[in-house]
Amino acid sequence: MRHIWNRILDGSVVLAGALLLLMTVMVAATIFFRIGAISAPGWVVQFSEYGLLWIPVMGAAWLLRHDKHVAVDVLTSRLSGRWQSRASLFHGIVGSLVCVAVTWSGVVVVWDHYRQGVMDIQVIDTPKWLILSIIPLGFLLLSIQYILKTLDEVRRIRSGVITHDS
Repeated sequence: MRHIWNRILDGSVVLAGALLLLMTVMVAATIFFRIGAISAPGWVVQFSEYGLLWIPVMGAAWLLRHDKHVAVDVLTSRLSGRWQSRASLFHGIVGSLVCVAVTWSGVVVVWDHYRQGVMDIQVIDTPKWLILSIIPLGFLLLSIQYILKTLDEVRRIRSGVITHDS
């Protein structure tokens, strides 16, 4: 089952990387168009804005899986291995709860925008629910990853294996 999960996260981060590459090419092309006094497509900025939301949300669970997320460990790095494990367990529980709450809130907002037909009025009118749908999806992935990391930490604590520095 973890293999399938890892593939889902790998696919998500590859899509985020592809979106970043596409945005980079589009923005660079727009700059060259302007240098050449050619009218650049107006939708580039609009879709770059969307990408700035989608990219981090799509890559967050993958980063957490690999422990590459931002972590402030000034206090926890000074703790013994047992206390580091307990802190990690606490972090996983709180992270899971927060992400589940954001997932639920995101579903409510996306559904409400869909039901009301809310549009993002710009160069290309886009349904707002479509833009925001990445939030509950990405935070669902992040919730699951936090839960998996928390369960792994529980197994380590129960088995007596302390993997953190003593």
